[in-house]
Amino acid sequence: MSEEKAWNRAANRMVAAGQVPMPVTGTLIELLQTILDEEEAEFISVFDKPSLNLQEIRERCGLDEESLAAMLDGLLHKGALMLSRSRSTGVDVYHLMPPFPGLFELTMVRGGTGEKEKKLAVLFEKLFQELSGLIQANYEPAMEVLKSVPPITRVVPVECEVDAKQDAVLPYEDAMKIVDKFDTFAVSYCYCRHHKDLLGNPCRVTDEKVNCLTFGRSARFMIDYGFGKEITAEEAKRILRECEEAGLVHKFFHEKNDPLRDEFAICNCCKCCCGTFDLYYRGAAPMATYASHLAVVDADLCNGCGVCEERCPMEAIALDGDTARVDEGKCIGCGVCAHHCPGEAVALKRTGMRSVFVPPPRKD
Repeated sequence: MSEEKAWNRAANRMVAAGQVPMPVTGTLIELLQTILDEEEAEFISVFDKPSLNLQEIRERCGLDEESLAAMLDGLLHKGALMLSRSRSTGVDVYHLMPPFPGLFELTMVRGGTGEKEKKLAVLFEKLFQELSGLIQANYEPAMEVLKSVPPITRVVPVECEVDAKQDAVLPYEDAMKIVDKFDTFAVSYCYCRHHKDLLGNPCRVTDEKVNCLTFGRSARFMIDYGFGKEITAEEAKRILRECEEAGLVHKFFHEKNDPLRDEFAICNCCKCCCGTFDLYYRGAAPMATYASHLAVVDADLCNGCGVCEERCPMEAIALDGDTARVDEGKCIGCGVCAHHCPGEAVALKRTGMRSVFVPPPRKD
């Protein structure tokens, strides 16, 4: 295989492994060349599907056992692959990482500040700009395609008051109770805030950078391959409480993107840095997530202070005179508004699990 063909094939394989339609451009090729060597790029072509077990890889690659082990270990440490164990068979499965989400996170999550990381930050920024241009140039057909893509996150509300007519928050809607399901935890740099730091555009919401959490088997992977540090359940809960006070949104990731399966990670997201919000506001991707609540305003208690309007990461709240109004079509039920409302005029109404799809703004 020629060198150019190897890099293009690797790029196409990695894009195909994800859900975000990413253009295979010179930027993506240069990004991969910054992370991988040519032999690794050629090896990636064995992933004719996003996930393979060891036996399937052996059958496709032709490497001897020692060379194969070294290849897989190198790609795992570089973040091009992720390793998990099948619950049903107990067999180790290797997952090819797409550019985003995937490779972006695992190359930024260690918090490195060297020349390589700075170059990657610039290349990812350029890649996101190219993605925005692609989506904007093909807006209507792109939205039709993206509507069929299931969300990859689920918003869990921060600790706040629910509507008085409802029962207490259910366990799967309580971040602290979700933590209690696991016995292994890892904390890592917020890859999104670190990316912005490397670009000289620090977060406007919080100075805290080490607050991305993973659980269970995913946490063990992050610890074993140097992507995160092991912490206790109480430390994880402390981090979540600090994120809530800062006004960050809890976004959980589930196994196989299925909200009925176990969670494996949580991002604590801000409007100015985090990838899902960033791509939404730059017009590159919809805000697509699972949610189970909507914000509601008690007009009798609302004094029009504007805190909720300022805090809402989706710009779903606006003042109408001296009363806040919620755009239910844009609300993701994160609870940031309710948690920070000084007059306790905002609460959350349970909707049951729903899929939220908010098209990104159109750019001129």
